[in-house]
Amino acid sequence: MDVRVLPVVFGGVDWQSRAKLGLDVRPTPRERGQQRLSVYGEQLQGIHLLDLCEVGATDDVGKLVERSRQADVLVVMASELLVVRQAARALSSVRVPVVLHGAENRPTAVFCDIYGALRADGHDHVYMALDIAHLRSLLSAVRARKQLASTTALLIGDGYPSHSQVSNPTSPRVVEERLGVQVVQRSIDDLRRHFDEASEAEAEPIAQAWLNGAAAVADQARKDTVETARVYLAMKALIAEANANAFTVDCRSWDLLTCEEFGSFYSPCMGLTQLRWEGMPAACEADLCAMLSMCTLQYVSGLPAFLGNLGKVDRDNGSIGIGGHAAATVNLDGTSDRMEGYRLTDYGGRGGVASYCSVEAGRPITIARFDKRLAHISVAAGTTVATDRCFEVVLDDVEDFVYRCVTGDHYVVVLGDHLKEMSILMQMLGVNVLTPSGAIPAF
Repeated sequence: MDVRVLPVVFGGVDWQSRAKLGLDVRPTPRERGQQRLSVYGEQLQGIHLLDLCEVGATDDVGKLVERSRQADVLVVMASELLVVRQAARALSSVRVPVVLHGAENRPTAVFCDIYGALRADGHDHVYMALDIAHLRSLLSAVRARKQLASTTALLIGDGYPSHSQVSNPTSPRVVEERLGVQVVQRSIDDLRRHFDEASEAEAEPIAQAWLNGAAAVADQARKDTVETARVYLAMKALIAEANANAFTVDCRSWDLLTCEEFGSFYSPCMGLTQLRWEGMPAACEADLCAMLSMCTLQYVSGLPAFLGNLGKVDRDNGSIGIGGHAAATVNLDGTSDRMEGYRLTDYGGRGGVASYCSVEAGRPITIARFDKRLAHISVAAGTTVATDRCFEVVLDDVEDFVYRCVTGDHYVVVLGDHLKEMSILMQMLGVNVLTPSGAIPAF
């Protein structure tokens, strides 16, 4: 999803003192802006540059506001000194994020003046980019916000909050109001209906592909692989019906139904892993907070996101475990074209299929989870510890993270340090970021 960028310059007034001395006032703001456009085209990915907008007179303010309606973000590249009041007034009138990006990796005096005035007046949609890398982070946050607004999340389950996840929204309304995400609800009976319609013949190739990609397979998992693939097909059918691009299912209700009727838990775990590998944020236990956290981390990073329960806290090493919940790391870096290298096991001795992978040490990683009101999000960046089944992450001040930042059970993980992008995105959404001391996010 491309970000529509409106490049803007403010000009039209010669510097009178320079003109009186006969000095050339070139390059003009427009010429400076045109020079920068070629740099943006080369160094920024996933953007659509609109035609340059020059504001040189009072009458041009309306033109800027009108053109901003077709943009996702304004990038202001240059301004004359004598039009700062006009520039501030114009930028205070737009309703999309505004980024001031000065030349030569410096804010510039004029931009600092405009930025300071707008922020003091409460216009928190204005940002200062210090260089191309910072601008890239800001645009990643804008893109993620745009993706959230086009997300339809399918919830299979019968209650708000989830039966097994109390730290969750009590209504889909809060999800739409806070993040712009639409929630569509279907029942466990709907899942059962599609499960009954999914044939073994259709499920067997999927089950065999899972077995072929596995480094090891437990006997119980092998027994239930075809039935688990039927669960995946049922979830895919409901996703298609809802035209959804994010997903969560009340596993516990499905657990009760299948154990009672079939004598085994035909778990959705491996199906959820398959959906994540396909690029869809997919969470278990009807955990909307985990699913929405997956969306945000995946959207800012462009990488698959996974989840697990918070586990052992090691004060001596400053680490915390995240796993024990089918937190498969298949395709962690987004480069694999096959699902392979995992181990298949059943779920908690009750049947079904879940997958686990080893995790390398020393990989940068970001973890996050919204709180139930979507008013706060817990975010921390750290490094992985080598494990054979789940994530273990070294954080800045792990005790402060546990005592002050924990917002629930499942935490979502994604490769790389995305604390800055997450912080920018949450500022745009009006969500407070909880992060351990020593890891202060920069906007």
